[in-house]
Amino acid sequence: MQRSRNDLRLTLALATIWPQSPVDLVRHLRVGESFSMSISSLSFLKQRYLSERREFYLEKDRIRVYYKDSNGDAEIFVRYEDLTPDMSRISQRDGRLYNIAISFGLFALAGFVANLLGYQQLMRWAPLWAIAAVIFFGFYLWRRRNYLRLGLASGNYLYFLKNNPSEEQLLAFFKEMQEARKRYLRREYFRIIDPEDTQRELNRFELLLKEGIISKPEMEDMKAELQSYDGNATATN
Repeated sequence: MQRSRNDLRLTLALATIWPQSPVDLVRHLRVGESFSMSISSLSFLKQRYLSERREFYLEKDRIRVYYKDSNGDAEIFVRYEDLTPDMSRISQRDGRLYNIAISFGLFALAGFVANLLGYQQLMRWAPLWAIAAVIFFGFYLWRRRNYLRLGLASGNYLYFLKNNPSEEQLLAFFKEMQEARKRYLRREYFRIIDPEDTQRELNRFELLLKEGIISKPEMEDMKAELQSYDGNATATN
């Protein structure tokens, strides 16, 4: 019951931090709004779980991601343009531990069956195999990892360990990541790039307005500036 309540709390807060997420239907609920407003911003996030390590740094023009696990380590960079509102939850377990547990369990079963049939040579090992099977299966259950998966425009994902190091810190980082994305898009795209293609410029400004990066008055100012470009071009001709 406690886990269900925490999941609902996180879902409601994410809906407010990322308004275009799949949980957009509940973004206006007061509990989500008040909770997201109570957390402070965070420009980096460090996560650890057993041998797994994940670090995220919000840089001026990109997100730097470092991760390390039993298979190795890597550092990647994600552009703010590539972030999407696609957020989902997944759980992963170590399949190798499961296979080892099943193998020992089968060996133990074979030993017990052989003992019943009168072959006692394997019986002395069967209890040890049974104990090993229980231990490895316990590790398999214990090493379950829960992730929040953020979709990228490339089709890849950013994986965050759920509620690690805490629910509040994770939500604070998501909020700051959204703000960093807005600052970057405003800095790079809230300007006239190609005054000869008026419609393309207007489409870009409308997208910035839709995502809350610019205001309606700023949009109108840019329209007027584009019209001035058109007027100057017409007068020149």
